[in-house]
Amino acid sequence: MANEKTLTEKEILNKKFPKDIKGYDAAEVDLFLDQIIKDYGTFQKEISAMNAEILSLKGKLHQIEQANAKPDVVALRKRIHALELENASMKNKLVGIQEGDKVSSENMEYIKRIRMLENFIWQLGFDPKTLRKRNS
Repeated sequence: MANEKTLTEKEILNKKFPKDIKGYDAAEVDLFLDQIIKDYGTFQKEISAMNAEILSLKGKLHQIEQANAKPDVVALRKRIHALELENASMKNKLVGIQEGDKVSSENMEYIKRIRMLENFIWQLGFDPKTLRKRNS
């Protein structure tokens, strides 16, 4: 599958970088790998939790379908679909990590701040991509 992970936390932890003519800052590489390991572990826990919730909801859905409670079935199917989309999104985040990518907490903070600003602009009635009034 295209969304299969290629590295484990242990592989990242045990990765050795060959030295070239210029060398490398081992402390900087170790710090970067520690950040990746932490993020990777967090993503794995979130994915596992979502998969467990999906299985639980599918079980509840089956019970409700057996009892023929149609309004509850619709709500559970929507929740399952939302969780599956969120799970796929998390898998895509893991797949996007490439060797040599520079990830910093500062970049993540900028992304969060941009997202909050876009939401605020949206709430004001403007499309953040065009900064034009939305047709409500």
